[in-house]
Amino acid sequence: MDVRQLRCFIAVAEELHFGRAAERLHVAQPAVSQTVKALERELGVTLLDRSNRRVTLTEAGSVLLVEACAVVNRLEGATTVMRRLRDADGLSLTIGAVPALPPHLLPSLLARARDELPDVTLTMRTLPPDSRLPDVLDIAGGVGIALLRKVKRTAGVATRVLAREPVGLALPAEHPLSERAEVPPAELSGLPIVTFPPEADPEMHRKLFGALASAGFTGPGGLYESASGAVDASLRLVANGTAVSFKLASEVDSFGDRNVVWRPIAGLGITVHVYAAWRRDAVAGPLGHLLPLLPRPELSRTSATAV
Repeated sequence: MDVRQLRCFIAVAEELHFGRAAERLHVAQPAVSQTVKALERELGVTLLDRSNRRVTLTEAGSVLLVEACAVVNRLEGATTVMRRLRDADGLSLTIGAVPALPPHLLPSLLARARDELPDVTLTMRTLPPDSRLPDVLDIAGGVGIALLRKVKRTAGVATRVLAREPVGLALPAEHPLSERAEVPPAELSGLPIVTFPPEADPEMHRKLFGALASAGFTGPGGLYESASGAVDASLRLVANGTAVSFKLASEVDSFGDRNVVWRPIAGLGITVHVYAAWRRDAVAGPLGHLLPLLPRPELSRTSATAV
C-alpha cells in the first residue's frame, strides 16, 4: 500500500463516482478502478460496494477513509514543513567582505538589496584581508559571495570588478600642499605619514612605496601605522594636523570632516580594485537575484593605471 493508492481511494470515496474521481486525479478511469481493486486485494477486504450502478462505502471502506485521510494529511504537513525549511535556507545569503572597502560600497549594496529583495535575508561576515577564494567560497563555509581587494583566477569561480579608485593623499585642509591640484611624490619627503603596516598588505605596501620612491620620495619624517581598515582613526590624525595619509577619495568623503581634503598624487598610478567573487555552480536562488544589483565601477576623481 502506497500513498498513490491512498490518494486514489480517497478521491473515489469522497466523490462516490469513478469517473469524477478520475477527473479529479487527472488520470483515466480504468486506472482508478485498477488501483482500488489492487488495494482491496492487498488488504483482503471490500472497500466499495458497486451494486445498483451506485458506489457506496463498505464498513471497511469507511474505516480506511478516516485512516487514509490522516496518513495523507500527515504526509502533506511534513512536506509543507520541509518546504518551509528549504525555502528559509534558500532565501538567505552570506556576504563576506574584507576590511578597507570603499565606505559607500557595501551600505549601498545592502540598501538596494533590502528594497528589491525584501524576502532575502542577508548576513555579513568579515573576511581576513588575505582570504583565499577556494577557502572563502567553500560551500561548507556558508559564504555565497565575497567582496575582496584582490583575487586570483580560480577554477569554478566567477569574478567581477565592483569599484576602482586611485590612491591619493588625505591631508589637513590648512596644509600648504592642499593648494595643489596634484601632490608631487617628492613633496611628501620628510612629512609625517600615517599608513597601514607592511604585513597588512605586503604587495600593496611594496607597490605604493616603490612607486613613490621611483618618483622622488625619499622617505617620511615620521611613520604612524594604523590597523587594516582603521580609516577613521588615521583620518583623525590628519584632521588634527599630525600627519598626512594615503587614502581613497571615497574614504575622505565618507569621513566628512572639512579639516581633511583629498588630492591625487601626481604620476602615482596605483588603483585599488574591489572584486565580487562567487561560485559558478551556485548562482541559483538569492545569489542569482543579487548579482544584477552589484554596482558597476566608475573611476572617481582621476584616472590611474591598475596594478
